[in-house]
Amino acid sequence: MPSVKILFAWRVVPVLALLVACAHGSSDEPTSEAEQLSTLYQRTCGGRTAQACFEQAERLRMGDGVAKDEARAATLHELGCNGDERRACVALGVLKEEGRGVAKDEAEAARLYARGCEQGLPEGCGHLALLYGEGRGVAKDLAQAVSFYERGCAGDDGLSCNNLGVLKLMGGFGVTQDVAAGMGMLVQACNRDVGVACLTVAREFDQGVRTRKDARLAASYFRTACGMGEKEACASASAAVAVKPEPAPAVTPEEGAKLEKIRAMCESGLGMACYVMGSAYEKGASVAVNPGRATMYYQRACDHDVPEACGDVRRMLGLTAEGAKTEGPKQSVLESLQLDPAKVAPEKPKQSVLESLQLDPARVGGSAPPPRDPIERWTQQCQDGRGKADACTRLGKVLLLGSSGQKPDVAKAMLLLEQACNRRGVEACLQLWRVWSLGHNTEKVPKDERKGLSMLELGCSWPDGGEACERLGDAFFEDNLARALKIWQSACFEQEDRLSCAKLLIMTRKAVSNGPAELRTTAEQALPRYQAQGCKTRIKDECAALGLPMPKDVVRVRRLKVACDAGDPDACGELAQAYQQGREIEWDRAEEIRVAAQGCDGGSATACVQLAKYYRGVRGGAPLDLDAMLARAAQACSLKDATGCGLKARFLEEFGKLTADAPQVREARYLACVYLPESRRRGPCEK
Repeated sequence: MPSVKILFAWRVVPVLALLVACAHGSSDEPTSEAEQLSTLYQRTCGGRTAQACFEQAERLRMGDGVAKDEARAATLHELGCNGDERRACVALGVLKEEGRGVAKDEAEAARLYARGCEQGLPEGCGHLALLYGEGRGVAKDLAQAVSFYERGCAGDDGLSCNNLGVLKLMGGFGVTQDVAAGMGMLVQACNRDVGVACLTVAREFDQGVRTRKDARLAASYFRTACGMGEKEACASASAAVAVKPEPAPAVTPEEGAKLEKIRAMCESGLGMACYVMGSAYEKGASVAVNPGRATMYYQRACDHDVPEACGDVRRMLGLTAEGAKTEGPKQSVLESLQLDPAKVAPEKPKQSVLESLQLDPARVGGSAPPPRDPIERWTQQCQDGRGKADACTRLGKVLLLGSSGQKPDVAKAMLLLEQACNRRGVEACLQLWRVWSLGHNTEKVPKDERKGLSMLELGCSWPDGGEACERLGDAFFEDNLARALKIWQSACFEQEDRLSCAKLLIMTRKAVSNGPAELRTTAEQALPRYQAQGCKTRIKDECAALGLPMPKDVVRVRRLKVACDAGDPDACGELAQAYQQGREIEWDRAEEIRVAAQGCDGGSATACVQLAKYYRGVRGGAPLDLDAMLARAAQACSLKDATGCGLKARFLEEFGKLTADAPQVREARYLACVYLPESRRRGPCEK
């Protein structure tokens, strides 16, 4: 891997090419349609991802710069879908559902939608929900329709939020009526440019049956819907539409430029910038007063974890009387966004020090059953190649290294890692890259850098593949700088990878300060957008430069939270580490200990080790707690963790006043050696 000095050496021509690509899209596309189609698979589908297949297919479907050809679009979407481009699967489903360019096949469309939904694309869930609701291509199932609408809306799919919002607003498909939740989802859909959702909100305020009657808000949403092409909103004879918009205030060029900069930051996902935009539209600061726009920006800020914006959304929607005290939390999406649960540290173990010394590690945790052996748990979750990718990854790494008391089995480990990598296990892809890039002399795995690179490319294509993309960019840096920085840009914006953003910013600043004059302007224009995204990934200096607060977390830890809450102890362990490090999430000691305890009790040795070190009293000003410290170290050791066993031995000597020859100490040190990777069992362990 190139050194830092070499990595960021200034090279004028490639960087200028990159900046043009970053600002305006790739400039090396073939010029003719025939050339594009003939070279597409070799140059794109067979490359890092099938993204370009999808983009070219969409151009053909829409007739964007090329002759419209839905049949060819369907062919390319099929290529992209086979290359695991989930958007291509859903787009192909739409064509098959409607019979455009291909034979109509609603059952196949449902299968494609389900594939996209399962791979995390919310639009796929929304399309599938519609088929279940109408019984097309699948058996009619209203409960399934609601479930898929919920998944789609949770992923911010506008059509899913619109349809689910209507169901909650009216009560339908067996859904309990909840006006607050329904209006919140409709505003969310309106905010995603779904015109019919804006029209529904306008009618609710115009009629005042389920919400308060508010001609001003109705007018604002009618105008918004009209601007999105809803002719009924434009032609409405309602008195609400006749309300004249507020006059726009006089704005200096400097004020206008500042507001546009804030708007761009909001569009890149910075919650506080959206909150500022909402306040500007509500109060008429540098823009005309527009309650509808204000509500949409407040909603966007709320969606990006700005708690005060959630209350403003409820106020703007008229869900509580003006000036009234906000009601307590209800079971609705809109109101749950402002919920701030109490953060209470778990109770510590109550055993005495003497009892801790004699504690059976398998019984740590009181009356609760002991956690399952992690090897057994991962094996069962990974069995038959159908299980969880992260379980296969962890089991594969254990067998590759011969750790946790397992005999090394490189062939089986490589098979497990390949299965995990193909099922969106980014860490497995990274591990395979390391093995192929360096080789494995013990088991005669030959060095194959090309194969290792293909593992990075696959890992980079997954939603959590930021680290793989960052490493992939490093690999291309020396020979293809434009491609490297394009990869970093994609990882920075799509996967919120902090290091990729940092490298992109360094190169852009070099272009601003040292680049030729003809492209310096391009770099200057791109820099604020890159800074805003850098702030979103919690690069402190970029937030400070923009005068904005650091976001609470990044997308990776939000996924860890979901997995931890769903009962994955290993995800809880990783989340606790993220809290402790404070790079990807706002430091919160109480939450760190809570999720670490949850992970440890569920069987995460990583979480147990973290708790043992915390109760040792050397981190964050925590008081020494002998009972909890010994219990958690013993628990980590019982989960076949070498570090946990080593801590247990040290704690027994240091605090239990036992000698190195004491049976408990010797047993702990012996287990620490047994659980080490085979290559590290040297020196004292050989005795």
